[in-house]
Amino acid sequence: MPRLGLLNITWGFLLILASAMGGVFLSYDLTEGFLKDAKLLGNWQAVLQASAHGHTNLFGLLHIVMGLTFPYHLWSNFIKKLQTVGLGLGALAMGPGMLWRASLGPTSSLDFNGVVLGVAFFCAFLALASHFFGLLGKLLSRVS
Repeated sequence: MPRLGLLNITWGFLLILASAMGGVFLSYDLTEGFLKDAKLLGNWQAVLQASAHGHTNLFGLLHIVMGLTFPYHLWSNFIKKLQTVGLGLGALAMGPGMLWRASLGPTSSLDFNGVVLGVAFFCAFLALASHFFGLLGKLLSRVS
């Protein structure tokens, strides 16, 4: 297996591990909040913490799948490296970045952290889209 694929798989499992460990604390906090006041479950921090937990798991799995599918991909190693970085930025935005955003509270205006998270998430979108087209190109080249 190519080293970059193994890197994505390893990083993915690390993200899943971190998310699983964070899930323990999240579960405890939500349970305590529910016991004290059921209305707390819908507050800003609880929603974003749960979202960060789920997205970190998702990005971990995406890294694993990307690593496993690199051999079936048209693009060069340079593009694969860019895809790895792009997906990694998305993982940081949608995991720790969401926790950072939760701690700052909601805002109705465009702020610095929202721009940073948006750019990082867009990098992940570009990585996934280019990976899709690389796989599609390989698939179509085998069909013809």
